[in-house]
Amino acid sequence: MNILLLTSEFAPAIGGIGTYASEIAAAATRLGASVTVLAPDYGKQATEDDAALPFNVVRFRGGLHSMRDVPGKIMLARRTMRDGRYDVVHAADWPFFIPVALSRWGTPARVLMTVHGTEINETQTPLKRAAIRGAGVFGRRTEVVANSRYTEALFREKFDVDPRRISAISLGVSEFWFGARGKRREVRLAHRLPEDRLVMVTVARITRRKGHHRTLAALAQLPDELRDRITWLVIGPDGEAGYVDQLRREAAQSECDVRFLGRRSNEEIRDLYAASDFFCLTGLPDPTGRVEGFGLVYLEAGAAGLPSLATAVGGVPDAVLANETGILVPPSVDGISRAIAELATEPRLRAVLAAGAYAHARSLSWERCAARTYGLSFAGELAAAAHALGSVA
Repeated sequence: MNILLLTSEFAPAIGGIGTYASEIAAAATRLGASVTVLAPDYGKQATEDDAALPFNVVRFRGGLHSMRDVPGKIMLARRTMRDGRYDVVHAADWPFFIPVALSRWGTPARVLMTVHGTEINETQTPLKRAAIRGAGVFGRRTEVVANSRYTEALFREKFDVDPRRISAISLGVSEFWFGARGKRREVRLAHRLPEDRLVMVTVARITRRKGHHRTLAALAQLPDELRDRITWLVIGPDGEAGYVDQLRREAAQSECDVRFLGRRSNEEIRDLYAASDFFCLTGLPDPTGRVEGFGLVYLEAGAAGLPSLATAVGGVPDAVLANETGILVPPSVDGISRAIAELATEPRLRAVLAAGAYAHARSLSWERCAARTYGLSFAGELAAAAHALGSVA
């Protein structure tokens, strides 16, 4: 099978869509497909890094998407789809939806488009809806892949598309996150974390919609004796400057042990998971229309053996199974505080949820995701059929 995957986000840019594009391309290659990824060059030479990938990467001039890039992407998609003999053409993100739709007449290939969540709301302006309708983006030849049941439901609410052409296929977890981690004691020593500390870890860009301020408020209202036993590791790059500054001030003024570790490599994050007791990310509904379509980071933490505390927003309930892999609560300070206390004071509960989190993450491989997306053969384990979203009996 020959697959063309078009994406507006790819390494060296960091983001969920870039991870999706790279991982599904690599997994499809491992399953025997020949994959070509069309990605922006960000004004840099990436020849050496691209050559190390197991699939072919063709770079085009450009960076992260803006609407003025659409005409160039239309010409790029038309030329590439016409010149190649592909069995599948896959638009991995919305900036390529219209270019692929306007170019599909030039190829007999299956046409797939993946929706991740936020872009569904972003395309509801009259101008964008008119462009989508005029291009026939979700016409009869288009198959839509949603990254969670939530995203599928949101898409069906906003667009009148035959449900038989929509599939909810959850994302996968890279084998990297199951790999060897630093020894707990050694990592704790390196970060001055005593053995008797309860360590809660968050990995996310520090933005308001990720809910760090709610977590801080929840920590602050714990009983003194319990709060004094907990250290919160905050990992991730800064987002909105004003929000980050306010969060840091409030943390400094609180009686909580909060450590902002900034951006860290995946290897460092994996080691820090080994030093932690549970994962916490308490996202919030966002009035701008941005949504958490899935929540891959919860599964990455689960692969390292950590249960999660999460808020039940967007597609997070597909990543964190309530009372099986973690605790799901409403996005309220009181609910988050009670859940932190429960996880902090009940080691047996943490152990049971950690085992469930690991099993859930193990069942969601990228090979399973690629096989379901492209119709490739995959001799997965029985656990994948039992746990994977949308699995076929």
